[in-house]
Amino acid sequence: MHVSSPRILVLDGSLGFSIVAIVEERDGVPVCVAEDYLYEQPLLRRITNLIPDQAARTTLTGVVVGNGPGSYSGVRVAASAAAGIAAALALPLRESASDRALWQAAQRSFSIALGTRESLEVSEKGSVVVARGSASSHFAQEESRGVAACALIREAGPVASHVTLRYPAPARGSEAR
Repeated sequence: MHVSSPRILVLDGSLGFSIVAIVEERDGVPVCVAEDYLYEQPLLRRITNLIPDQAARTTLTGVVVGNGPGSYSGVRVAASAAAGIAAALALPLRESASDRALWQAAQRSFSIALGTRESLEVSEKGSVVVARGSASSHFAQEESRGVAACALIREAGPVASHVTLRYPAPARGSEAR
């Protein structure tokens, strides 16, 4: 009997653009076998490009989602899509710390835009909110291709029943008074 290797849908919206990929494990090593680079298209359309029909969906064995920190809207949209797909297809859902995984992929300090004035500075030591003008260069779309999805798989935790979003700081106005 042939046992197929894990085939995971990977989503992350923390960078301000979404990572949408299929990663397979081959000899214990994650390999990105398909990735949608049509960044200007809506997330659900990009997911449909990779898993267009029931036959493609039945090959999936799980879903991994980056849970931030990063782009507030991007993280929420990717997490919602991942949770919905995992529930609809009865697949295990795992979450991955986006900043840690992406640092592993980049192996350099980088920043993620957080609005017009601030960025999330990601380094080997961790992540911190900084003024946009003093931030490192961004993690580019071209730089993410093929490596970010595999890094998210490597950093993914155990199966989760929901996604716990990670934010870089409390929302403005939510501080205790």
